Amino acid sequence: MHCKILLPVDGSECSLRAARHVARLARLVPGLEVHVLSIQPTGDDWAVRRLISPEELAEMEREWGQAVMEPAYAILKEAGIEPQCHLIQGEVAPSIVQLARELGCDQIVIGTRGQSALTDLLMGSVASKVLHLSPIPVTLVKSRVAPHL
Repeated sequence: MHCKILLPVDGSECSLRAARHVARLARLVPGLEVHVLSIQPTGDDWAVRRLISPEELAEMEREWGQAVMEPAYAILKEAGIEPQCHLIQGEVAPSIVQLARELGCDQIVIGTRGQSALTDLLMGSVASKVLHLSPIPVTLVKSRVAPHL
């Protein structure tokens, strides 16, 4: 069975937890194909354009994106996965869903802050937006385990 997962990362502990979850899935799904994604905001602010050339900005964004993806990439490599990395610019949630569709992914695995669904909805979290926009299954990985009552 072939399975393709998109793993958006932002360098946070939440996204690393999602990467570890995908690494565990790789033990259960032979041949798992993983695409790691970092999304950079568009640097079209007039102040940015006045101070930094388009070439310098593109290089900085590439470096930032690689730095964000590196920890997740290392977790996946250690699990025997050879992930493909993607760096794009744009609005985060719609860009995640668009790339997942373009790549033909079977699932999106994304970290969340572990708040309640109502709080996420009111705050407009990226994970909640992806969940609502995506036509494909989305797995939300909580950032921490709730204490037992």
